[in-house]
Amino acid sequence: MILLSLCFATVSAGFDLQTAISVIGKGKLPFDFTKEGGLYDSYHLNNPNNVIPDKIYENFQLTEYFNARDNIDTGLDLCSKFTLGSDLYLCLIRVGGIIEPATYVLTSVNSNYKVVQSLEVGVTYARKCIKQFRITDNREVYVYRLVPTSTESIPLGAKSVEAYVTETVYTIDSVGQFILKTPEKRVSSTRTFSSDELENGTFDLWELQ
Repeated sequence: MILLSLCFATVSAGFDLQTAISVIGKGKLPFDFTKEGGLYDSYHLNNPNNVIPDKIYENFQLTEYFNARDNIDTGLDLCSKFTLGSDLYLCLIRVGGIIEPATYVLTSVNSNYKVVQSLEVGVTYARKCIKQFRITDNREVYVYRLVPTSTESIPLGAKSVEAYVTETVYTIDSVGQFILKTPEKRVSSTRTFSSDELENGTFDLWELQ
């Protein structure tokens, strides 16, 4: 029992937002979350009161998930930060692992290091990208999602999926809120993607027509 408690403490230990923001590297805008993006440098975060969303998805429809808080092997990591003016940080946070299923969240943090709002912008499984995003240098966030045509749950490890890509656009206001600018719309035709294609392809979702 003592050993288990020590292991849990080691896995759970992390930085508060202020400390993590002070030590993580600063990203540059515009920013594209590409398959070749990396993001291996990170700092483990504490998430008191679960103020930052911590869903980790298990299917392409993004309807089945568990919460990082409920699994000793998962957690939140600050991957990068962007500055918006002199009093606002935009933090890119990974929920989950690099190889395992992971969700990426943009979280705005004010000068008092308080979370303003979070927006889910990325979902990956190994090299598969179910959601990707781009941030422009004028506070716009473009979110792209691979949407299956089937309503039946398709696990992320499936051999193929018939799907199309949608785009949703947000703007970030002066206090760090994500404001919907363009509702989700289809931006590609429907096609069947093999697992190998999704894992090994060099294309990003916004490149599909």
